[in-house]
Amino acid sequence: MFGQSYNTKAQLESLEVITAKIMIADEKLNIRYMNAAVKEMLQEAEADLKKELPRFEYAKLIGSNIDIFHKNPSHQRNMLASLKVQHKATIWVGHHAFDLIVTPLKSGSKTTGFVVEWANASARLQNLDYQNQMVAISRVQAIIEFTPDGEVVTANDNFLNALGYRMDEIKGKHHSMFVDPEYSRTNDYQEFWKQLRAGKFQAAEFTRYGKGGKKVVINASYNPMLDDRGRVAKVVKFATDVTERVHAVDTIGDALMKMAGGDVSFTVDRPFAPDFEALRTNLNEALTQLGSTLGAVAKSTDQIDSGTREISHSAQDLSKRTEQQAASLEETAAALDQITVNVNNASKRAEEARTSTQLADTSAARSGEIVAEAVGAMARIEQSSNQISNIIGVIDEIAFQTNLLALNAGVEAARAGEAGKGFAVVAQEVRELAQRSAQAAKEIKELIRNSSEEVKNGVKLVSETGEALKTIQENIIAVNDHMQAIASSAREQATGLSEVNSAVNQMDQVTQQNAAMVEESNAASATLANETERLRQFIARFSLGHHYSGSARKPSAPVRHAPPAAQSERRPAARPMSVQGNTALKEDWQEF
Repeated sequence: MFGQSYNTKAQLESLEVITAKIMIADEKLNIRYMNAAVKEMLQEAEADLKKELPRFEYAKLIGSNIDIFHKNPSHQRNMLASLKVQHKATIWVGHHAFDLIVTPLKSGSKTTGFVVEWANASARLQNLDYQNQMVAISRVQAIIEFTPDGEVVTANDNFLNALGYRMDEIKGKHHSMFVDPEYSRTNDYQEFWKQLRAGKFQAAEFTRYGKGGKKVVINASYNPMLDDRGRVAKVVKFATDVTERVHAVDTIGDALMKMAGGDVSFTVDRPFAPDFEALRTNLNEALTQLGSTLGAVAKSTDQIDSGTREISHSAQDLSKRTEQQAASLEETAAALDQITVNVNNASKRAEEARTSTQLADTSAARSGEIVAEAVGAMARIEQSSNQISNIIGVIDEIAFQTNLLALNAGVEAARAGEAGKGFAVVAQEVRELAQRSAQAAKEIKELIRNSSEEVKNGVKLVSETGEALKTIQENIIAVNDHMQAIASSAREQATGLSEVNSAVNQMDQVTQQNAAMVEESNAASATLANETERLRQFIARFSLGHHYSGSARKPSAPVRHAPPAAQSERRPAARPMSVQGNTALKEDWQEF
């Protein structure tokens, strides 16, 4: 096989130009040939190989036995002697890794040599390591790949589960399906993908929307992946679902803001993720403790306030009642004076009203007489209308007879022939006049009939008016009697009110003296109540909810002092209110 035939030379020359790294050994395992690719690889690694294999010399490899590559040559010799088919292995020399493919050369059943294909395993093992790392990352992170234009290529289960989609529902769709529709139309979103296509990664916390509008917050990085020409081939996003963390942080922030505003009446009831549940528990315990403490303080304040408030209210109520009584008496006296004047005026007005009603009675009686006369005139008009109607009836009868005579004259004229033509014309004219007279009489008769109907209605209305005026006259007489009684009563009331006014003025003087005596007691109790109120107002800044149901959250109005007794005008006071490793074959081929 290793002779210098033309075919052998041609085969060896073709091995020199291929990129595969080929080494050929004879049946005794002596190296007979190495192509340029394997020579270049072994020459570059010579310095490192000599550290592990002292007998290794690159310049003397041709003709050397492959035993120089092994620390236990007998093991490899036994394996090669029994080798029937191609064998693959990975060997390590220091930090160098090589993939070997050993193929036995056969001539019949006899092995005539071995072809060893070498390959630098570093890139393969590195890719394998990267793949294993990606598998490990994919277990805990959501991963999705996009084209440079933003179309979905693939996504792992973590991503699909987080957003609730299946792969067939998103593959080929644009990334914009995961963002707010309004944001996807903005320049910022277009710039986001422009930067990715330019090879610049983007990392931040993003809000994304899953199936059915599910809101998800992710901590993610968008990573442009470059090809061997430096162009962006795809964009890979690595993301961690931080929705629960963001929810926990936002909820705790809101709770702290409420506490800063004095509200401790609430608890956080929605559970957090297990990693944050302890925070919710501690926050609720703190709220409970703080609310209970403030509630106890508020209850103690109420108990302290109760006694002082009762004393203050009692003194204040006494002062107010005395003040109100004095003011009421004073106002009553003034009102009585005014009532007396009003009663006198009412008496005068009653007299004037009685006089007016008498005049109205006289006018009503005169109106009744006029209405009676109008009824009579209407009756006479109705009688005249009936007479006119009868006369028109006679005229209508005369017109009918004239028309009949004219008709007869026309007939006779027709019989007379030419001698009666002139008479016939006259008869025709008379007939036409008779018809016009009959028509006019008919129209006049209809107008008179209508006038009679209107006259009847007028008579009826005038009669009703007379009855109404009669009723008014009777009512005016009754009112006149009442006005006389009112005037008499008003005179008697004026006399009694004068006496009551004198008694009320005396009561007003005594009551004002009592109010002055209550003033000093009221001032002392009001000061004590106001100090207690300040403490209640301090507690009222906190919303305690179920921790306290008393009045501390609704401070009452401050206590008012009664005005001095010498005040001349008084008014009523208001009430207070494991990663898998290298998978290379663990054969003795790994040892030199």
